[in-house]
Amino acid sequence: MQYLLAEAWASSRYDGYDHLRDTVSQLGVPASPAHVVMNAAFCVSAVSVAIAGWASAPVLRRRRRRVYLGAIATYSVGSLLVAAVHTSAENAGVHVAGAIAAIGAGNLIPILVGTGVPDCPRWYRAASIGLGVVGSAGSVLLIAGVGPVGLAERIGIDTFVGWEILTAVALVRSAVSRKVVDSPADTRPHS
Repeated sequence: MQYLLAEAWASSRYDGYDHLRDTVSQLGVPASPAHVVMNAAFCVSAVSVAIAGWASAPVLRRRRRRVYLGAIATYSVGSLLVAAVHTSAENAGVHVAGAIAAIGAGNLIPILVGTGVPDCPRWYRAASIGLGVVGSAGSVLLIAGVGPVGLAERIGIDTFVGWEILTAVALVRSAVSRKVVDSPADTRPHS
């Protein structure tokens, strides 16, 4: 959620910024009025995904766990590269590699969770896989140069952010329903 708020704020400060045609990376270049906020958001996302991924890895089926942890590490390193290495003539390759790593891994993570966590509700598994597939399609459009670059990039990125929010909602719902089930019955006399 912090990422979406930071992006919205940074883009509102960038005169002439077009979400369909401009990349998110443009919000992080030093010439952008709110580049510090956007780069901080990339870093917070990298760290929070690393922590959540490491903490949640034990719930994945053993065969998927290593791939999942690799995707978590790839996402986090890629996001840190996007924040630290800006798009310039001499750094473009490193920045683009970081972006591809973060976006690609960000789309693989929900697919791995959707196919690798047997105890999740069916709707959550289906939504995870669906968001990962749609995000991957956006990534393919971005790499192939099909359609407005900003739109293709956002399909690749925002599906992962949406999955993070969906996951948070699912975890809260699960915790609340467990609390209701685990709470002792009301034994007070009723009048």
